[in-house]
Amino acid sequence: MKKRLLPIPLILLIPIVLLIIVAVAGIYRFSLSDEEILAKFPSQISNQDAIMQSVFGIRTLNPWTVKIPESSAFTFIDDVVEGDLLKGSYEEGAERGVVTIESEKIVSFDGNTYVSILALSNQGSGLFYYLMLSQYDEFRQRLISKDSVLLGDRIDVQSLEEGDKQSVVVTFLEHDKNQAMAEPPSKQVKRIFVVTNEGQLLNQ
Repeated sequence: MKKRLLPIPLILLIPIVLLIIVAVAGIYRFSLSDEEILAKFPSQISNQDAIMQSVFGIRTLNPWTVKIPESSAFTFIDDVVEGDLLKGSYEEGAERGVVTIESEKIVSFDGNTYVSILALSNQGSGLFYYLMLSQYDEFRQRLISKDSVLLGDRIDVQSLEEGDKQSVVVTFLEHDKNQAMAEPPSKQVKRIFVVTNEGQLLNQ
């Protein structure tokens, strides 16, 4: 029994119909805004990292990843306490600690580089403050700390501002030589750091 062959016009019609369907789907996709598309997939919205979205306006599933200064440990900044205070916890062997970052004291450069103040508290009595530089990796869609510089122990950071020529100015109070560490710091210090293209902080 011979197989029936489709007429040539019908054979040509099939890819034309498929092409029309693809074109209509494309037009429909580009006629929708990103907000409308996300509204159709509410489960994906809830998976976005809340801190990355609220603090930096970046939509990513990955949390802010911070390397603990002078350590091989890492932590995720995944908690918010006391309004604008961001927090992460870490463990390294028997040592446990907490880091906090004030979201109001973050300076942005070019939308991908951020300088912030990191406060580190471990099982000791000190509270160490670092100036930290983080960069957003577009490929991995993750904000990662790249460099940090110790500012002092139990200081009072007053301000962090953008300076001239790709730099930041940090102003803080530290303890004078004759002051006990239990007393509030009283000596004002201003330090300037240059932000390099290689992701480093250089003290001026």
